[in-house]
Amino acid sequence: MFQGYYGRRRLKSILIGFLGFLVLIVLLRRRNEPEIVSPPTLPPSTESKTPAPPLVSFQKSGVLSTIGFTNSPYLDLKSYPSDFIPVMVLSKATNIEVRDAIRRTWGFYRSYRGNDLRVKIFFIIGTHDFMTQRILMEQNVFDDIIQVTVPDMYSFGAHKELAAMMWVRSYLPKHKFYIKTEDDVIINMKTLADELIPIIESAYNQDHIIGWFGHEHVIQRGTYQKFIDAVVPPSSADLNYAMSLLYVITASAADRMIETLNQVELIEYPGDPFVTGILRDAAHVQIKNLATAAQNFTYEIANGKCSVAFTKDPDLLVCTSSLHIGSLKSMPEYFTAWNILIGEVQA
Repeated sequence: MFQGYYGRRRLKSILIGFLGFLVLIVLLRRRNEPEIVSPPTLPPSTESKTPAPPLVSFQKSGVLSTIGFTNSPYLDLKSYPSDFIPVMVLSKATNIEVRDAIRRTWGFYRSYRGNDLRVKIFFIIGTHDFMTQRILMEQNVFDDIIQVTVPDMYSFGAHKELAAMMWVRSYLPKHKFYIKTEDDVIINMKTLADELIPIIESAYNQDHIIGWFGHEHVIQRGTYQKFIDAVVPPSSADLNYAMSLLYVITASAADRMIETLNQVELIEYPGDPFVTGILRDAAHVQIKNLATAAQNFTYEIANGKCSVAFTKDPDLLVCTSSLHIGSLKSMPEYFTAWNILIGEVQA
């Protein structure tokens, strides 16, 4: 009697357990099934965007036909004041930490001269096979990365300078001038805003390159490269070119140089003297020499000792970090030097 009773209870428990197991399976399957009726939409920050086209399209032939740009898809130049000053920073693709240090120090987007002046930096980066995805990620985070179709090699430095010129005239055609510098440089922004910019503003309607054209930046005509005589007629005069760490090109000067370069099919072994020396002379662009300016603008190849250099000379305009000599640990120097400069500003 009792055996039949307990047998029925055991069978009942087994059936209840089996039914519970089936219910659990159904619930799990429903949880894992994808939503079909209302698929999730990506937030605006992660949706795919296309970079804005240039405002001006130049006729590019010869050397210029090989230069193209890839901007950050989040770069909206209309969101910035129309009169901001573009600073084009030539940078190696691998110098990620240095770019971040520049953004957080002298390159931080801020106002100067009582909110009268805004400076915006852009990094010009060449192509690098092992950094493609990393550069795309950086472009999705920051709007200041401009990748150009030029190998990211030292020997193509002049091509990157030309790319910076073309980009400014294509995307910022109403800007009167731009500043070119490099990522191994720390700039005293107070000196730049208070002393250098007024000189630039007094000359931006002229065909000028403004920079240091010292006696150490001179080459003999016809002996530097084969290409020189194809653009610049042979002469006994020497060619002056600007110190490459920082120079300024006015819009009209850039236009003359671009027009001249459109007649050139090939540049063989261009170097520092090419853009501000050979091409400038061929385009009949004049120089404004900071080496002889009344303000006594100075720069220092400090190679890692910029905090000392800025302490000794608070008006020093440009100083080089140890990146200038190939150091891979130069990032802290930007913050140390900037703290010195901020202290000078606040004093």
